Amino acid sequence: MDGHLCATMCRCQRSKNMFGKHIKPKIVIVGGGFAGLNAAQQLKSSRYDVSVIDPSPHIEWLPNIHEIISGEKKGDELRLSRNILVRRLGHRFLMNRAMEMTSSTVLLDNGMKVPFDVCIVATGSVNNTFGVEGADQFALPMKSVDQCQVIARKLHRASLSHRTTRVTVVGGGIEGVEAFGEVMRAYRNRPQFEFNVVESSDHLMPNAPGHLDGKIRSHTEGFRVNYHLGKKVESVDHEGICFMDGGAIESDITIWSTGAAPNSFLQRSYLTQDANEWASVNQYFQSEARENVFIIGDAASPEGRPLAKQAFHAIDMGKAAAQNVERLLANKALRQFQPSHKPQVVTFGDMDTFMLFRDFAVSSSVLGAAKEAVYTLGLLQMAPPKTAKDLVHSLDLLQRSARRVYLPTLNPLNLINKLPKSKVFS
Repeated sequence: MDGHLCATMCRCQRSKNMFGKHIKPKIVIVGGGFAGLNAAQQLKSSRYDVSVIDPSPHIEWLPNIHEIISGEKKGDELRLSRNILVRRLGHRFLMNRAMEMTSSTVLLDNGMKVPFDVCIVATGSVNNTFGVEGADQFALPMKSVDQCQVIARKLHRASLSHRTTRVTVVGGGIEGVEAFGEVMRAYRNRPQFEFNVVESSDHLMPNAPGHLDGKIRSHTEGFRVNYHLGKKVESVDHEGICFMDGGAIESDITIWSTGAAPNSFLQRSYLTQDANEWASVNQYFQSEARENVFIIGDAASPEGRPLAKQAFHAIDMGKAAAQNVERLLANKALRQFQPSHKPQVVTFGDMDTFMLFRDFAVSSSVLGAAKEAVYTLGLLQMAPPKTAKDLVHSLDLLQRSARRVYLPTLNPLNLINKLPKSKVFS
C-alpha cells in the first residue's frame, strides 16, 4: 500500500478539531442498492461520518420485480425507503445523482461537493440495448419497479381487447425467462395473445447449469409460443423486430431483457477508460485507479474472479468492502474476499421453479416457496421492525406471502402431486 495514503489515513484517525474532539473519518457511499446499503450497515456512526448518495428515494427488491408483470406483486411491497434505512443507521442520506468524483470529493447534480477520506462506489448497472436501433425507443426495459409496472399496464390493457396482441421477450437468460414466465402465468390462456421469445444463443438460459432449455420449452407446448433462438436483433420499431439474418417478426409489446451495462459514473470519474467497461478492482475491492476508492456490486470486475451480477453477491461484497475500509483507516492489512456459493432460485411463472447450483440444477414447482422466503426474510433483514407500526407492516408482509405462496405450495396434496415431477439436471 502507498505510504502517503497510509499516513493520510492515520492522520484521519488522530486528527482533532479545535475543541479537542476526534474528527471522524468521512466515508461516502455512491449508490444505495444491495451492495451500498449492506456496506453502510457495517459502518458504525459512532466511529465514521457516513453519507449515502442515490437519486432514488427507494431501494427495490430487484430479484422479484418480474412478478409485477403478472400482477402477483404490485410494486410498493418491493420498495423500502432509503432515507429511513440510512437514518436508522445514524448516517446521512443525500437524494442526489452523483455526477463524478475526484480523489477526495464527489460532485452531485446540484453542484454540491461531498468530501471523503474513503469512497465506496456501488452504482449498480443500467439497461443495455447494445446499440440496437430503436431498442431504447420502442422496447420496454424491466430494471425497476416503475418499468415493470409500465409493462403490466400495457399487458392488462391488451387483455381487455379482442384484437390479437403479439408479446415478445428479447433475451432468454435468467431475467428473460422469469419475465416470460410471468407473462405466461397471467395471459397464456387468453386467446388474443401470441408470444415470442428471442435469444441470440441456441438455447434458453445459456449460462445456467443443467441445460434447462428443453424443460422450459416443454411447459409452453400447446400454447401460441414461438422461439427464435440463435437470432440477433438488428432493429426494433413499433411494428416489430428485424433480425440480422434478414428475418422479422411482428410485435406489439416488446420486453427487453438482454443484460446490463455499466453506469456512466465510472467513466466520468476515470475509474474505467471505456464506457462499456466494468471497473477493475483487486482482491480487496480497491479500485485499480485509486487506493482510497472501493468498488462493489454490479459495477465491479474483481481481479481474476468474475462474479455473476446477482443480489446475494452484492450483499456479501458490501459487507466485505466495509470491513476493508475499516481496516484501511486503521492501517491494518486488508482481507481477500471469498465469495459464497449460494444456490440461485429462478422462477418460471407458476409452471416451474429452478434452483441453480454450481454444476447442476433442480427443477420443482415446490421451490417457489424458497424464492418467496428469500424475499420476505431479505426485506425483514434490511428493515427490521423498530416500532409497533413497523411490526404490523412486517406481519402483513409475512401473512400475504404465506397466503399467496407458502400455504398453496406446502399443501400436502400439492406436495404429493408435485414431488414426483421434481428433477435434477446436470
